[in-house]
Amino acid sequence: MPDVTPLTDDEIMSADDFDDLGTIIVADPPQEGTPAGDDRPPPRSAPAAEPDEPPAHAKRKRGRPPGSKNEAPKRARIAVGIRADINAKVSMPLEVGGTIWAARDQLCGGVFLQQRPAIAEALTDIICESPDLVAWFTGPASGFMRYLNLAGALWPVVEMIGAHHVYHSVETPVMDHREMPAPATRAA
Repeated sequence: MPDVTPLTDDEIMSADDFDDLGTIIVADPPQEGTPAGDDRPPPRSAPAAEPDEPPAHAKRKRGRPPGSKNEAPKRARIAVGIRADINAKVSMPLEVGGTIWAARDQLCGGVFLQQRPAIAEALTDIICESPDLVAWFTGPASGFMRYLNLAGALWPVVEMIGAHHVYHSVETPVMDHREMPAPATRAA
């Protein structure tokens, strides 16, 4: 077994790089039958390092159920009636918005209205792939359609208020007080 001598501080400081420090020799642990006069402590051997466990978020691929390797996640089956309901709920705001747009810009709004069925179908495909969105469109939150219907019914009133009071593009006809109908009289 070669004799290992420790380096002095001067030798360590004067070394240009690690190669100048020499080769480090690690002695094997003493075997049975070593000389009795050897009072040096046996060299320590580092315990065998076990690899760390991978982080929990890296154990499986996202979006795939545990146990599946290269299988694509299976889509939930959506009933035809539910799909038609979702398509109608998507189509309604598109139709209302497209009609308003076409009233202001016949060319662009008209093309949008022509494409509305294809746009609604594409949006329905996207919505049907998400269980959360399907639940929102079919669950208690689906009552938004009532409010959308109310907005559609109120829209002509809003347009008239804007035309009359904001844009001043509509004038109130002046009526002669002689042409006004007589108020109804009540029987006493």
